[in-house]
Amino acid sequence: MHAGACNLSILGRTSSRNIVGLCVSQRNVFTIHRWSVFKRWQELQQEEKEYKKEKDAIKNFIRLPTGLYITPERSSDVLPKKAPEDQTRKDTGAFPIDLMTFHTQMRYVDHSFDNTRRFKRYRHFQHLQFDQRFIPERLLFLGPDLAAAHFLVHRDAAVKFVGENVWIKKDKKGRYDLPGRRVPDLFIEAIDASDTELMFEGFDNLCELEHLRMLRLAGCQYADDWMMGRIGTMFSQSLEMLDLSDCDRITAKGLAGLRSLKKLRYLRLEGMDHIKDLAKTALLLEESIPGLKVLGLNYDLALESLKRETKLLENDRVLIDAKGNAYAEDDNGRLFYIAGKVNERPAVCDEDKPLMTSTIRREIPEMDDMEFERLDKLSGGKLRHLLVGSPSGYSWSEQVAKFFLL
Repeated sequence: MHAGACNLSILGRTSSRNIVGLCVSQRNVFTIHRWSVFKRWQELQQEEKEYKKEKDAIKNFIRLPTGLYITPERSSDVLPKKAPEDQTRKDTGAFPIDLMTFHTQMRYVDHSFDNTRRFKRYRHFQHLQFDQRFIPERLLFLGPDLAAAHFLVHRDAAVKFVGENVWIKKDKKGRYDLPGRRVPDLFIEAIDASDTELMFEGFDNLCELEHLRMLRLAGCQYADDWMMGRIGTMFSQSLEMLDLSDCDRITAKGLAGLRSLKKLRYLRLEGMDHIKDLAKTALLLEESIPGLKVLGLNYDLALESLKRETKLLENDRVLIDAKGNAYAEDDNGRLFYIAGKVNERPAVCDEDKPLMTSTIRREIPEMDDMEFERLDKLSGGKLRHLLVGSPSGYSWSEQVAKFFLL
């Protein structure tokens, strides 16, 4: 007899359910991270359904009127049979591949603080993808506007309905007041999702919002170019105000996806002056959308940056590759990266200190000092600081030597 059946008479039926649920939720928990393997939330959901289906089949093998149950000696006796060519290693009882390769993986997995943070961010990203998935039942029972309101307010956003003067959001205890059933003539007029973790997958829950006039996404860390294209197609006939301030993942190409918002009147882009060609794209949007006013951009700063880039590319020592990356050539013919799209994220040591940036040369360029200073100024200091977060070999000092000898 199953152990859960014996404990049922002691702990009660409710406690037994809690124990089974706890086992289900913790069956894949492991304290040491492995190499990251991407899995879509649909795959994780399917695995969970198969696991629950297998457990239900085992519990219903022989069930007594009192609620007790007897499990089979082999779980394969109650599970549907598979053809030999469709059987996995788990179905055949073979040694799992994951367990066979685990020891080898542990020798090469990066356990630095930097990689541990990336691993935790990735796990959180997977959770957000699953948490913001589209649930058809919610749309069916609540309707598009009320379903979107529940989705947004539950994730720390605020909504305002047509004809109302109050914003609905969570209180300090995480409670909020929204109807639990469909209400006719209830339409969302404004959404404030600033500083939330709303991502591209979550926009599946915002479909058919025909009365949405304002959308605020300031400070959303997952707002990217894909989301801009989605906004341009979903709210092209209603959106009038859009706030994208401090959304660092949005590029000039992504911002161009808003050109289909023909009713857009105000676009706020504060804190985004550092994004290349963003001011140029904003001017093109103002030309393509009648009545649009872009706020928050410093066009004088963008003009200075454009002039500096033009002077840099006109220099005889600067070469451009097929991907648009610019390199400075020294007297020995060596190339030094100064502008483009090369990943400049620094790696760190076990003490979480910056060490180096891959693909960027560390040697001292062989050229005249005045010419070096001119190129360094035009490149924004990249030629001198070849290492992100630490001084380069050109400005080597006793302090730098002491740092690298620690």
